[in-house]
Amino acid sequence: MARMKVINKLGTRAIKKEGGGSFLLTNKTGSFLSLGSKRNISHTQGLFHLNKNWDMYKSLENIYLDKEITELENSFDHVCRRYGNTSERFFLSSTALIYEVKNYSGHINLELDFREMFNFNDKERVYTIENKNDLIIIHYKKHKNYLVIKGASNYEQTGQWEHRDYSYDRTRNTKSDFYIYKALRIWCDKDIKLFISFSETKKKAIQQVESACQNIEIIKDSLRIRRKNTCRKKNLAENTALYALDSLKTIVGKGDHKLEGVMAGLPWFHQFWSRDELISLKAFMIQGNFDFVKKRLICYLNAINDNGRIPNRLPHADLSSADAIGWLFKRLYDLLITLEKHKCLESYFSQEELADIKHKLHFCIEEQMVQFMKDYIMYSGEKETWMDTTIQGQDGRTGACIEIQALFLSCFKLMKVLCKNLKITYYGYGSLEKMFVKKIRAEFFKDGFLYDRLGDKTIRPNVFITYYAYPELLKKHEWKIVFNKAIRGLWLDWGALSSIDVKSEFFQEYHTGHNNLSYHNGDSWFWINNLAATCMQHLDAKKYKYHIERLYKSSEEEMYSSGFIGHCAEISSAKEMRSEGCMTQAWSAATFIELCEQLKKKS
Repeated sequence: MARMKVINKLGTRAIKKEGGGSFLLTNKTGSFLSLGSKRNISHTQGLFHLNKNWDMYKSLENIYLDKEITELENSFDHVCRRYGNTSERFFLSSTALIYEVKNYSGHINLELDFREMFNFNDKERVYTIENKNDLIIIHYKKHKNYLVIKGASNYEQTGQWEHRDYSYDRTRNTKSDFYIYKALRIWCDKDIKLFISFSETKKKAIQQVESACQNIEIIKDSLRIRRKNTCRKKNLAENTALYALDSLKTIVGKGDHKLEGVMAGLPWFHQFWSRDELISLKAFMIQGNFDFVKKRLICYLNAINDNGRIPNRLPHADLSSADAIGWLFKRLYDLLITLEKHKCLESYFSQEELADIKHKLHFCIEEQMVQFMKDYIMYSGEKETWMDTTIQGQDGRTGACIEIQALFLSCFKLMKVLCKNLKITYYGYGSLEKMFVKKIRAEFFKDGFLYDRLGDKTIRPNVFITYYAYPELLKKHEWKIVFNKAIRGLWLDWGALSSIDVKSEFFQEYHTGHNNLSYHNGDSWFWINNLAATCMQHLDAKKYKYHIERLYKSSEEEMYSSGFIGHCAEISSAKEMRSEGCMTQAWSAATFIELCEQLKKKS
């Protein structure tokens, strides 16, 4: 990938680095724009729109000038690409993509690729292009969709198909060869503004570009207000992560069917994954966005099923989640404690609501004990934890996993807070909690090892999730022994943690892509790195100062200059820092925000 100057700029503050040339903007209603330079690195880049079936539908493949990009600047509410003295600016709103070019005399190249993100059917791909007044109307007959462009008075139809082999997809061992349609070359005489909109009907697409043209300053003001309201911290890195996370906060549907939640990641995790979203909600508490957090938690409370769990994602997927229910109650605990500290609990939760939460918590504790517990230990099935892959004979972490025990125990912490506020006794629950702690300590903590699974001493970073969810499991000096062994087994030279012991037979140095071989067997997860550093800071900031700083810096560096500028990637290869997996991931940004806040506190 070509390297260039990349800048993250917020007001008078700016960080300049050297990095790749890819960026991503969202409109927070299900559409996103992601471009590389003259060539995208993935077929999942372009202009996409979330359709009624929760599929991402692509329209625009790319738009670029006949010059070499020298600089990419992320200004949060928009992105600017520079070609020496020439510049392009991209603004993405709920009505249209606004594309501005300044100081350029030459052609603007526009390429198309109408299809659902993972629909690779190449049959009957016909585009028709017509001119109506000052509009270019592009109709894709196969799917009956329209792209309308306003502002181009002089253009020529290219009408050529061109083969593309996407470099990032090729390294991920997924489909990388496509044919895209080189549709137009639009003439620019110094300056131009284009308004580009997509819809399933011609009328709506036209209405949207006309509205965007008439209200351009209002649109830009609203984007600036969003940036100002989101980026309120002193630390530029924290503000960058805040905006990246906010970009994934999305409103889907309309009217009675409208739902606001946090997409797990883009380009391809464009659903509301319960585990990912619940982990990410702590960052919204840090911002004081308590109404949104409460709304999402209540939504998940109302989704509890007959076995005391919640669905893995919306829309539905068959894969079950053993830990999402624990994260739900962990985040409810965090919210109640936070509201108590702000002395505003009664403003957000009535006694009736707290009683309803207690009732549902009691139900979940009982049902999980019946459905998934044996001899006071919680068990889960194949691919039910966050390490949800199985390959080459591995069992997908079936059995009794340590972080599942901790998340179950954290339910009792919530119960204690609820009982206190409802003025009822906690005694019975307290006795049960002590019984579980005693059993889990006896079975999982042996010879200084906190087992990843019952009978399995494999070193994995799940011990940090365990501390995060239920630090009361071990004494402080015992946790230090556990952390020390985890760091020795998992530490990577570039300042990160492997997802498995680097000496394991399953360890993979490099990300193996779509086949999942390395996914939980070496790949370093930025959300885990951030969470581990947060735990180290909480346990003993002085002792773990070196590792905390290295973990922070590697996440910061990735966000600033690698992958999609200003966004936090899902994973990296163990061997060296790279932006891999899904290029903007909610829990990577959210846990970085949490780490920034933890670093402000005294140990």
